[in-house]
Amino acid sequence: MRKPSSDKKPLHEKSIPSSRVARFFKVGAMASSLAGNVVKNSLGAAIQAQKPSKQNTLLHLDNAKTITKHLAHMRGAAMKLGQMLSMDAGELLPAEWEPILAMLREQANSMPQAQLREELNKHWGPDWQSHFSEFSFDPIAAASIGQVHKGVLKNGETVAVKVQYPGVAESIDSDIDNVAGLLKLSRLIPKGLDIQSILEQAKGQLKQEADYTLELAHLQHYGALLKGDSRFIVPKAYPQLCNQHILCMEFIDARPMAELAYETTRCKTTLIESLFDLVFSELFTFRFTQSDPNYANFLYKDDTKQLVLLDCGACRHLSEHASSGYVQMAKAMQQQNAPLISQALLDLGLLSSNTPQEAQNIVLNACITASESLQTSAYNFKQAKIIKRLQAQTQELIDQKYAIASPDFDVALINRKVTGTVMLANKLDVSIPLSSILAPYIANS
Repeated sequence: MRKPSSDKKPLHEKSIPSSRVARFFKVGAMASSLAGNVVKNSLGAAIQAQKPSKQNTLLHLDNAKTITKHLAHMRGAAMKLGQMLSMDAGELLPAEWEPILAMLREQANSMPQAQLREELNKHWGPDWQSHFSEFSFDPIAAASIGQVHKGVLKNGETVAVKVQYPGVAESIDSDIDNVAGLLKLSRLIPKGLDIQSILEQAKGQLKQEADYTLELAHLQHYGALLKGDSRFIVPKAYPQLCNQHILCMEFIDARPMAELAYETTRCKTTLIESLFDLVFSELFTFRFTQSDPNYANFLYKDDTKQLVLLDCGACRHLSEHASSGYVQMAKAMQQQNAPLISQALLDLGLLSSNTPQEAQNIVLNACITASESLQTSAYNFKQAKIIKRLQAQTQELIDQKYAIASPDFDVALINRKVTGTVMLANKLDVSIPLSSILAPYIANS
């Protein structure tokens, strides 16, 4: 039985700070607010004769609200980092943060109409409305890099138009550097971790995502890869209305998979099985992946029972090294072979020879725990409480600030994609034959 969904709250309009100076001061305002919260909560702990800790200072719930508020206003790379952090909230942050940071995965503030019109005139020309019989200036979605509007072309086709926020592409380097500065001040980053290398690769990835001409190419390539697979829909593009800052594609009426809690078990199971099969196809066959596991990027079309795949800005070609490395990791985990798992972790750069032995043991044991999902004919992530168990098992890595390794960015993105898919399966509470889905992809490797 499908539960009627409530109306979504209207997006809140707020002008985007587009210059580097304005965005720098926005980060400064966030830092000041965080500092005030830290002082307030540390004093509160002192009055109660408690030792100040990261739980009642930097990671206090007040700071979750502060960070969400400021990043939702800034959008761009700053908000993108917040979204990535929110996906892993359980691994690094207190559980109380999750409902607050979840807002970053769903929507940002939207541009005021005057600012939107200015962008449309700038990138489409003053007569752009001649292409449309209808165009709604109220966005149907607002995310980190752009917001989406619904329109109807003169030929009657309904389209979704993604308009990039002004100043986003130009501010990626400074946004990441500024937010990274806050993370370093938090003292939560392990001293030995090569954070600069990770940040440089993140900058490169986000610059690609901010180039809508590249996203257009990815959208068309992804559509070609999945052509003929009736389980999936990749929206078609309208190249004549696309450029570096605007992407026009087919509008598909569908809803986020994360909202399917009230669908039948059979329906949910089929969808999650299809999604894992897609992940393995991307990793082992296509070597091309949509790397953003944000729940909203997977929609469900009720009438045709198909999955709609969105946000090809996050697509990425994968290296042969990463793909073959995960074949070996998958085989080792399926066999629960500890020496082979350790070797695969080293080959993928997820561990290094400099990693303390205690930390290596923690990671290895976590992989063996995770491998139980490949040992049964039907595995339920939620009922097995696998995510909470793995968090508890690896908490020591965070507490001791162990620097594990700095893997290639491909490897980091694959991990995020797999983790996001597991979290979606956990959310929908279904049992799936993961080992059987994986088997064909590694059988002849």
